Amino acid sequence: MTKTITLRTVGCGTEIEILHEGLPAAIPAEMCYLGWQESLLQLARLVDADIPDGG
Repeated sequence: MTKTITLRTVGCGTEIEILHEGLPAAIPAEMCYLGWQESLLQLARLVDADIPDGG
């Protein structure tokens, strides 16, 4: 299984394209889509987190 991730600058931020190749039949493509959606949501929460500076 190969994953190719392409990031491209666009006017309002960054576009991400994720291509899965050689996906085993036992893994539904929809589950890959849902997995990436969840991962990107978690990344957004981390990047946008309001972390106090400790002082």
